Parts: sequence; structure tokens; C-alpha cells
Amino acid sequence: MELNRRDFLKGALATSALAASGAALAGCASAQGAGSASSSDAKDQGELLTADNYQERKWSFEIPPEPVADDDIAETITHDIVIVGAGMAGLCTAVSAAEKGADVVVFSASTKPISRGGSNHAIGSKIQKEFGIDYTPETAAHVVKMEQTAGSYFMDKKKWERWINHSAESIDWTIDHMEARGLHCCLEPGYTDPTGVLTVPPASHNFWNEDQPFGALFGAPLEAQAYADIFTEDFGGEIHYQTVGQYLIRDDNNTGRVSAVVAQREDGTYVKYVANKAVVLATGDFSKNPDMMAKYSPWAWENFRDTLTVGDVDYDVELGYSGLMPGDGHKMGLWVGAAWQKTFPVPPMINGGCAGPSHDVISNFWGLNMDIHGERYQNENTNFSYGAISVLQLPEKTAFGVWDTAYAYTRDSWEQFGCSVGYTNGIMPLSPEELIAKWDKSVEEGSNSIGNGSTYYKADTIEELVEQMEGIDKEQALKTIERYNQYAENHLDEEYFVDPSILYPISTPPFYATKTVGATFLTVCGGLRTNEKMQVCAADDTPIEGLYCTGIMTGDFYANTYNFVMPGQNLGAVCGTLSYLLGRDLAQL
Repeated sequence: MELNRRDFLKGALATSALAASGAALAGCASAQGAGSASSSDAKDQGELLTADNYQERKWSFEIPPEPVADDDIAETITHDIVIVGAGMAGLCTAVSAAEKGADVVVFSASTKPISRGGSNHAIGSKIQKEFGIDYTPETAAHVVKMEQTAGSYFMDKKKWERWINHSAESIDWTIDHMEARGLHCCLEPGYTDPTGVLTVPPASHNFWNEDQPFGALFGAPLEAQAYADIFTEDFGGEIHYQTVGQYLIRDDNNTGRVSAVVAQREDGTYVKYVANKAVVLATGDFSKNPDMMAKYSPWAWENFRDTLTVGDVDYDVELGYSGLMPGDGHKMGLWVGAAWQKTFPVPPMINGGCAGPSHDVISNFWGLNMDIHGERYQNENTNFSYGAISVLQLPEKTAFGVWDTAYAYTRDSWEQFGCSVGYTNGIMPLSPEELIAKWDKSVEEGSNSIGNGSTYYKADTIEELVEQMEGIDKEQALKTIERYNQYAENHLDEEYFVDPSILYPISTPPFYATKTVGATFLTVCGGLRTNEKMQVCAADDTPIEGLYCTGIMTGDFYANTYNFVMPGQNLGAVCGTLSYLLGRDLAQL
């Protein structure tokens, strides 16, 4: 196998940034603003967006649909707990609640259990202990503080506390259930930063079997299917597929308890799911909704609007890079008075960075990075999420990486995406010779071996190499390479102070280079205001009785960007531990 994480996840990339403000106005409904206009000469002052009236303008997704007439409801189904969504979060919640004796039903717009990826971050699991890895809530404190600092402390630390202190319990519970269904658990390598800043021990757990050993990328669908089988076969639960939630019913003229969900089946008929105790929204993200993206995640919308597709939604999508879900659950929550999360904007999950040999599977290329002007633009020693953000800030969103053949021999072996601690899943690292062969294959194909949008070059001299690098200032690039080689020889980077241990001269032919445009968009992380008990809250932070949410639509768990500093945090935390705890708590209602 020749895949690594950054190679695989690079998809078709956005190449232009457009202002979200125009899209925002286009996405607004025609409701008049109530505030005073700033110019007496305006033809229609009610159409001006001002500081006084902008909050009163309505977007199309904020307007609820007309309720379905009672006569048009074909069936009413009643259970104590109704879960909307058969993804990882919804199914984990269902199994956790059902095994404690709760009466649960799940319905989903998809035709099957759905999830993507596979990495589940956990702290203190039994597998980590088996490998002698000292990773506990206490020893993880420095990683947690570093990541929360990167998020400017905007995230909800109470939810983080619940995840950190219960993640071992949760993942061990998951491991036991998965093993009973024939899935094995392996532990992905950690991330070693020469400076120690981004270092994290092996903590991402994934699930695999002999037919699909690549659990880091394809394990989540296996895990979701196993949860579904456990729920239906072991606990007698029902999952109703191809059923799309339309709106929630909140008692007392939309001021009381959320008591039901109206949904539409594939055949067009309507069904009402009455929840005696709780409705749980677990419907995924809103990246297929351009208006919601423009309002709540404008930075991501500006950078990826040409990549994100709209129109028909594929509720069965797994690995997709053009948007996932349309925000069904978010809208239903807003219509009954749920508040939006406090953190703004909703952070995207992106990766990529400057392409090149990766010292860790989630690293940016640590060698020479240049922009179209032939100049360095950062300390290259960072991960592929931060590296992606840097690329998106560059002129033409374009980066170039340069290295030589000797770079392959700076390590005895190169772990590729899919490798595990102890190589228990059979995916092995690459030798230097195998890595060089992979570069050559990418050069022959004009890109890397799976077409990630990065162009690869090879030449016998640096001058010939630079001549091939389309779009770069060739004269300045040659000067930058010469200066970089001096830094490497002197073991001192006088510009960005890259750790000397990873400064290598570009001097042994043949030479290699890449050109990378843009970054890879995966999803957006957040949505409805949610407390640590996963209760959906109103604007004054009081819980809306009977309404919960979980999974990636959970508000205020991330901030700024999903940065992969704790790889697998999304599946491990909001889709795993917090969903597991929610199910257990709901069973006690």
C-alpha cells in the first residue's frame, strides 16, 4: 500500500476566494430590515444592511415550513427516545441507551449506517496501556492546553472535560462491542514535533477487519454498521431508513417541551415520531447548504465555494470533499427556538499544506516551502491542517515544495497513512527506495499516485527543476534554494528558525518539487448551542426540554479550525464519548 493521510485526503481544490457578503445578501429572504438606514439618499433604505437591522433580516433556512395537516400524517410512531440520524453519533447513542434498557427508535435520511474516516482519539485506553503508552488525563494536559489555546479558549471546556475524563471508558466499551462483531482495534502512530509543541502520543484508535485493513480511512463505516447490527439484533431496536426529518413539534405554542418529529418517507408519506422523553438530533453538518455556510462559516465559504456543490443531497455520502449534509437538524432546532453556538465562525475541517515527503502522516512537508514569488512563507515544521491554512493565505493559494533524493534517507523508514503501532493491521512503512519509487510514479502521472491536485516535478539539476515549476518566480526561487542550503549547512535557519534537526540541504540529484493549489475541505464542525449534557439550549442558555443533539452538529466544541493536533478528536469525542454518555444519561430519564 502506498497511501499516506495527506496524499489521500487531498481532493479537488478551491482556487478563488470571493466575498461572502454578496452571497449573504443573495441568500436573505426579502423581509424588510427594521433599523434606520445610514444614508438618507438610499432609494430603498429598508434594503440596506446596517448594524441596527442586520439581526432582523431573515435567511431562507431560518423560515420554517408550513406544518403538515393531521390528515396527511400516514402513521404515528411512539417511543421514549427518538434519534434522528444513523451516523456514528446517532448509532452510538442508540446502543448506549438501549443496553441500559431504554426504549429507542432511530430514523435516518440515509439508506444505511453512515460514517467516514475512522480515527477515534481517546486518552488512557486499554490498548494504549498494552503498548506501554503513558497517556492519561493528567499527562494529556499539555496537549489539551495547547489545542484550547489554538482555539482562543472559545470552545466549551465543560464538554471537553467530560470527553477527556470518560474517553478511556468510552473507547474500551466501543472496543468490546466492535470485537464482538469481528472488528479489530489498532492504534495509529502519534505525531512527533522536533520542537515538542505539537507532539502527541499514539491516541487514534481505528477498527478494521481482514477484508478492510485500512481502518484509519475506512474503519468508520465498519464501526457504524456494527453499531446498527448491535442495536437491531442484540437489543431489538428499529432503524427506519430513507426517512427525512422535516420539523420538530414543540408543545405550548413553541415554548414547551419538544415532543415529536415529523418526517417524510421515500414514498412521500409523512410519519410523526412521538418522543415521550427525548428527541436527539444527530444529522451531520451543514456544508451542503450555501446560505448556512455563508452565514455561519464565511471564511470556509469564501475559500471553498467553488468546490462545494449544491442541489441533490446524497445522504449516503462517506468520503466526500464537495460538501456532506444540508443542515437538516440545525434548521429544525432553530425553528423551535434553539440558539446558535456562541463561537463564530463555525470552524472548518481542512487539511493539505505544501505537498512533499511527510515525516508524520499528518505533517506539512517539513522541507523547503515557497510561494509563487519564490519566497519562503512560514516555518515549515507544522501539521497538514495549519499548513493548509497557510496555503490558503498565499497569492493564488499556491505553494511549492522542493527536496532532493537524499531526503528519502533521512529516515530508515517512512510510515504511511494506514500504518499502526506494532503494524498489527499488516500495513507496513515504506523503505527509502520505496518512497523514491512513489515520487517517481507521481512525476510520471503528473501528480501524486492518487491525483490529489499536487503536480510533481523531477530533474537532474536544480536549474532544470525550477524551470519546470510553472507559475513560480524562477530567479527568486533559485536564490531561495541557495539561501536554504546555506541554512542547512550552517544548522541555523536565519529566517523562520526551523529546528536544525530537520534542516537538510537540497544537493543530491535527482531533485524533486511539487506545486499545490488550495486545500482539502472535509466538513464544518458545530452548530446548535449545546451544554455539556448535550441538551440543546435557547439564547439565554436554558435547555429546551426534550431536545438534545450530538455528533458534529454539537455547538462550541471546536474553535477557529479543526486542527488535527489531537487526531481523531471528532469521532472520538462528539461522535464517540459524548454520544456514549448521552445514551447512558437518556436511559436514566
